[in-house]
Formats: sequence, C-alpha cells, structure tokens
Amino acid sequence: MLALFAAGWMTFSMFDLGPLIVRPMESTTTVGAFTGPDAWSQVRRTPDSAGFTPDNAPFPRSVKWVLSTPRELVTSPAVFEDRVYVTTEDGRTLALDRESGRQIWEYRGGFPSSSTPVVAGKFLVFALRPGQLVALNRHNGELEWELNLESAILSSPIVVDGTVFLGAADKKLYAIDLATGRQRWEFTSNDWIISTVAHADESVVVTSKGPFVHIVDTNTGRRRLVYDTGRSRRVGRGGPAIYGDMVYFGSQDGRAWGINRLGKTKVFERGLLYWRTNFFLWGFKSEPPVQKGSVWSKSVGSDLTLTPAVANGVAYFADRAGKVIALKSSDGASLWVSELDTEITAPLTVAGDTVLVGTKAGTVYGLDAATGTVIWEFQTGGMITASPIVAGDTMYVSSNDGNLYAVTASP
Repeated sequence: MLALFAAGWMTFSMFDLGPLIVRPMESTTTVGAFTGPDAWSQVRRTPDSAGFTPDNAPFPRSVKWVLSTPRELVTSPAVFEDRVYVTTEDGRTLALDRESGRQIWEYRGGFPSSSTPVVAGKFLVFALRPGQLVALNRHNGELEWELNLESAILSSPIVVDGTVFLGAADKKLYAIDLATGRQRWEFTSNDWIISTVAHADESVVVTSKGPFVHIVDTNTGRRRLVYDTGRSRRVGRGGPAIYGDMVYFGSQDGRAWGINRLGKTKVFERGLLYWRTNFFLWGFKSEPPVQKGSVWSKSVGSDLTLTPAVANGVAYFADRAGKVIALKSSDGASLWVSELDTEITAPLTVAGDTVLVGTKAGTVYGLDAATGTVIWEFQTGGMITASPIVAGDTMYVSSNDGNLYAVTASP
C-alpha cells in the first residue's frame, strides 16, 4: 500500500499536475480588474490578454499632457476612473490625474519595474524586477502588502476573482490572494516565464522562453494541457492571447499558432507522442501523430515573439522585422499583411477598428484593422517597447525617451 502511494505521489510530482491531497486555499475576495470601456485597468486590458478595447483610437492631433521621467519608460500605464498609474525605471510608481497629468502620489519601491500595474478594487498591484510583488492602496499610495518571490520578474500581473496571477524567472506561475498577499498555489513550467499569462474561465495559459505552452487549472494549479511547439520553435518572450476556446501565440521561427485550450494531456501521453513521432520519422507510420489541442499553425514571418492581439474573429501578429499579419482566428487563413519600414518592438493592441503598432523608430502606427492600411502616425523621441493603449478618447504611449504621452484628437 505504501509503495502504491509513493508511486502515485511520484507520478503527480513528475508530471507537475499540482497538489494531490491538500487543496489550495481559496481566495478571500472575488475582486478583479475592471474590464469595461473607458478604462485600461491591467496589462492587455482583459485577462484573456487579447489586447482589445472597444474605445476608438483617436486621430493623434494633439498631446494633452506629457509625463517626463529621467530614464526610459518600458511599461504601459493602467487607466481607471480619474487616474493613470505608471511604473518607472527610476524605481517609482506614480498616480497621475487623468485630465492634467498632475502627480497625485508617488511610491518609491527602490527598484525598476517591467510591470504594468493592475487596478483591482482598492488595490494597485505591480512587480519590481528583482522579485517583489507589491500591493498599494490605489487611493493614497500606501503599502498594503509585499511578497518577495526571490526571482526576477519580467512580466506583468493580472487579477481575476481575487487572485493575482504572475510568472517569474524561476519557471514558476504563482497564484496569490489579492487581499492578503498569501500564496494560493504555484506551478512549475519548463523555462523562465517572462510574459504575462492569459486567463479565461478556469484556465490560465502560460508561455515561457522554451517551446512549451502550459494550460493550468486556476483552482488547483494542476496542469490540464501541455503543448510542444518543437525544439526549434521557441516561444521566447511572446505571451499568449485567448479568444473563445482558442489560444494564439507566435514562435521564433516565424510561425503563428492557434490551439484549443480545452484539450487535456493525460499522464504518459507526452511519452507516447514522442515515440509515435519517431516511428513516423523512421518510416514505421504513414502519418504523423496529432498533438492534443492542435488546430492550426502556419509560417508567416521571421520572428513572431510579441504577444498577438485578437478582436472580432481576427488574430493580429507582428513580425519583428516590420510586418503586421492579420489571420482569420478560426483557421489561420491570411487576411492581409502590412509591411512597415521599421522594426516592431511592442506587442500589438486593437482600439475600435484600429491596430496600434509601436516601433524601434519611436513611431506609433495606426492601421486600419480591416485592410492593414496605415491611417496615421505619431512620433516620439525613443523606441517603443510597451504597447500603446487607449482609454476613453485618449491614447497613452510610453517611450524610451522617458516620456508618457497622453494623445487626443482634440486640436
């Protein structure tokens, strides 16, 4: 009996299926980030990481206000109600008046951040690059709690139903109770997690620097599905985006992927897939095996390691060399390709019927979402590595020139 128990425990541990006996603690609140219009409360706006808002992007006629900082800005802000929240490379987190850009409060964390803040209830949650997860009172900037994960954090947190989901460089996805800062569970992936995760229903999708995509149960931390893109097809820094039952991501070899997140990997299935693949390569099988979750994938560029955006049945991918590719979300059919004359350095977002593209040259391009035609351009003084966002009638652009621009259509 003891031997059977030990074998079972080793099996669950080996395949990282999560807690076997002890169910993780429940979250102590159901508060999540606001996902309605006129706001952008967390990175990618919605927990599915689709990067879409129904708010229309303004034609950039004027700059409403500018926040200037002494170092480059590498993260998008969060916008909610009458405030804008932003983290800086000089170790500060700022709350600004949405209309004027005037500073309301400042928190000095002492370390730079690669994290867009998330607003959830009274909390403002963000990560510091050396490994601290921080929750402030968003109204006054006072510290609510801090958790040291003891590993570098290069991604942004999201908050859903009272839980903070965040990946770190120790290969782990953490689920943290929003109200208390206590850990609910953790899941270990195959490599550094440097991109924001995506959440829908009761599943969290995790990509890492390696070729594996993991889908994890939000309640238990157990893995539901692991998808292997192949050793030469590393996902890199690109994160996933969810649309319906599908997950979209790109890989370093320029391949775009659409997989079904409802598939489930059973114990020993990966080993069987390995041998079935080899049997096909050795000529013992006439057809290659089909991996659980497979729907479509296609080569469309040279390096697709930026998080795609998805809206209205279309998945938008960015080739770092300068191409924006629009694919039909259901089957990957090509809709249009737009080629820019500069490297794309920020994940795409979609505002209304406009695709927003941040580039190495410091230019934000507004593309017609239906045709890929360039509608307008907005120029900053430095490379753009954070997604341009839109909340209400204003576009917010963080630039490596150290400035956060609030841009409107008003003259």
